Amino acid sequence: MPPAIVATGLSFCYPPPSPALPAQQVLDGLDLQVGEGEACAILGASGSGKSTLCHLLAGLAPRYTGGHSAGRLVVAGCEVQQAPPPVGAIGVLFQDAATQLFNTTVENEVAWGLEALALPPVTIGERVMQALQRFGLLHLRYRPPWALSGGEQKRLALAALWAMRPQVLILDEPLGGLDPRGCIEVLAALRALKAQGTTLLAATLRPQTARLADHAALLAEGRLTSATTPEALLAEEARLYHAGIYFPPARWPGLRPQRPLSADPPAVALRQLRFRYPDGHAVLHGLDLTIPQGQFVALIGANGAGKSTLARHLNGLLRPTAGEVRILGQKIAGQAVGTIARQVGFLFQRPEQQLFGATVREELAYGPRRLQLPDADARVARALRHFELEAVAALPPAILSYGTQRSVTLAALAALETPLLVLDEPTVGLDGAGWQQLLLWLAERRAAGVTLICITHELALAAVADRVIALHEGRLLADGDPAEVLPRLDPEVVA
Repeated sequence: MPPAIVATGLSFCYPPPSPALPAQQVLDGLDLQVGEGEACAILGASGSGKSTLCHLLAGLAPRYTGGHSAGRLVVAGCEVQQAPPPVGAIGVLFQDAATQLFNTTVENEVAWGLEALALPPVTIGERVMQALQRFGLLHLRYRPPWALSGGEQKRLALAALWAMRPQVLILDEPLGGLDPRGCIEVLAALRALKAQGTTLLAATLRPQTARLADHAALLAEGRLTSATTPEALLAEEARLYHAGIYFPPARWPGLRPQRPLSADPPAVALRQLRFRYPDGHAVLHGLDLTIPQGQFVALIGANGAGKSTLARHLNGLLRPTAGEVRILGQKIAGQAVGTIARQVGFLFQRPEQQLFGATVREELAYGPRRLQLPDADARVARALRHFELEAVAALPPAILSYGTQRSVTLAALAALETPLLVLDEPTVGLDGAGWQQLLLWLAERRAAGVTLICITHELALAAVADRVIALHEGRLLADGDPAEVLPRLDPEVVA
């Protein structure tokens, strides 16, 4: 039986982002072979070309991205560089799953691919129900995909692919943004597909995903290292650290408070906060919270618990259906979002939602200049330097890797130097070097007395916060010291 994936001397470069800049070489003579029914994990730092490799394997690049490829690439028996693969032969999960969802309901999203395969209606109905149950989406079957949380969107995209039973499944960070229960469900589904003979290739930074594979390799400088077992590769902690893939907790900077907290006025005060979306879906149910100035709060909870909805009330993007929000003692009702931005720096869960500058430098400069902050150029220079973005400062953010885009959004917040930071899943898509930059910046902000509110599924990060607040179905489930709260919580329910 021939291998399911064969790449020989595979090279790829993107077209130049502007006439004044060179083409971007990403892969350089890469060789890869994955047997039928095997699972392969590709590890690599942000910008190493993992997503580009996924797009090539799926036949999307350079067909829809532009650029130039060389070498030979055969996937599921199809030379994908010469002709598009047959419908249903190859499934691909994007790192940002929301970009591949377009139907009006969750149920229709899963059914769409099956209809494209011209399956009988009875089979379509059975597979849709199986997929919704497998990925814990049955209760959301009539919701529009855009109204789901990031983790729910990831599970939906996987459910739609799983239902089609592709020969080869290409996965770009399949566990990114998922809570522990979602990770368990996705890994179980991938194991089931593998047992049925599906070939899996996963580009990942996560040990959980890598351990699913039969063999693993490291992508660096456009080429793959020799394949080995996942256990052997993951055991080389020093190698992964120096490759920028892993930042071990033993190296983390201190994140404990370095000055007394200030309770007058509190950084955040919520009183009976309630919120219902226009479609009638109620998310927040009478929240009362007070967060003193200078505190580092980890906000945890399952996908769909209301964390992002709560966060968007803190900078005025959402307004309460009932109740009150105060920031540094001031009611935000009636205040423009731009006014609130002087006090609250906000990081979106999906970085591309807040990127619009023509270049990285312009992206970072927009906020300080718009708010007429002093020393705007010096702020931008400091942020570029801290997040190691000087080499891409002249590039458009849209062409950067997902992880680098995340670093750009963090740097844009760093340039604002606000007294309150609200970060929605700041670690999603970050490699080890990105984790290091993030944590060093958070330590600096802590030392400056900044209030940090961090939504996260990373319990190791929550454990070093001053306080953990757990939400469950829009209500306060637990609130207190991490050492006391985290051991008492079921991680499958709240994290």
